[in-house]
Amino acid sequence: MEKTPEQRFLEKLLHGFAETAADGTGAFRLYRVPQELLPKLGPRVNRRCCHPAGGEIRFRMKGAPVRFTLRRIPEPDHPLFTPQSAVTVGIFHGDLQYDWLALQEGDNTIGIKPLPDPTGARSRLRRRFAAELTRIVLPPFVEVRVVNWEGEMEPPRPGDEPAKRLLAYGSSITQGAYALLGTETYPAVIARELGADHCNLGFGGGAKLEPELAEWIVSRSDWHFATLEMGVNVMDLTPEEFRERVRNFLAPFAADLRARPVFSLDMLPTSGEWIGREGAREKAAAFRRIVREETAATDKPFMKTLEYVSLLSDPSWYSTDLLHPAAHAFETIGRGLAQQLRSLGY
Repeated sequence: MEKTPEQRFLEKLLHGFAETAADGTGAFRLYRVPQELLPKLGPRVNRRCCHPAGGEIRFRMKGAPVRFTLRRIPEPDHPLFTPQSAVTVGIFHGDLQYDWLALQEGDNTIGIKPLPDPTGARSRLRRRFAAELTRIVLPPFVEVRVVNWEGEMEPPRPGDEPAKRLLAYGSSITQGAYALLGTETYPAVIARELGADHCNLGFGGGAKLEPELAEWIVSRSDWHFATLEMGVNVMDLTPEEFRERVRNFLAPFAADLRARPVFSLDMLPTSGEWIGREGAREKAAAFRRIVREETAATDKPFMKTLEYVSLLSDPSWYSTDLLHPAAHAFETIGRGLAQQLRSLGY
């Protein structure tokens, strides 16, 4: 179906999404993966790709307030969220937070006023984003659709955004389960620490390492370095099956003639390790070893492994399932990974 001018304009404002689709009610669904690719991917990716994972609506205001109506879609079977769970949107002018708002299930209208900067002070404080750029940072989990918008605005201009962008692939931990804001996932923290932008391709329960998804990621020209979290969503595999899956997933990155830096992550401590399930420690150790070995086996200097498992070595940093980090722990993960990347020159 041909896109309307309204839909094409919205897509110019979106960051972290591959495309949109009208949902038949006047609202637009936001997809982090192209719809044509979804039949080749697992059911969890098909569901989670419409969760924003900290994706943004970015625009320049033209001197008058604007209004966006966002629709929070109910998630009746979601293991983390109920209708009473906090689902928050952050509003930023450039790097500076302007407000945060809780989304109720159904339609929510957000009004944003311009933030005058007559002395240029905010512009001089810029670290990543232009002060004139307004950013609506959407939540990590729960589907949010765009219903409508009012007011004069224009898409970001060249130079409004950071020059470099991180792309992060992984599980619900990458997507940001239990993080309260889209700015608090560990990929968002890495990007902030390194002065970069980021795109989150975490899919709760869906990091199955499909080579088709790897090929699509590599085909994109809008990222400069990447992190790949591998293992936790495929613990049902044998080590031999996992090795083959990792090898096939890494192959498109290794073949990328642009030689963009790619950093493999294995797994944080798993729930089976914490509770002492029989064989869990040995299997997790084998999976972590495989990630290191297969990354090294690419024999590409731009492909490396980061230390991940030791970043959260205390159970008090976890949620009650002993798998997902608690909200405050994502900062620790992001800073720990950023420090390693910085030491490698990124």
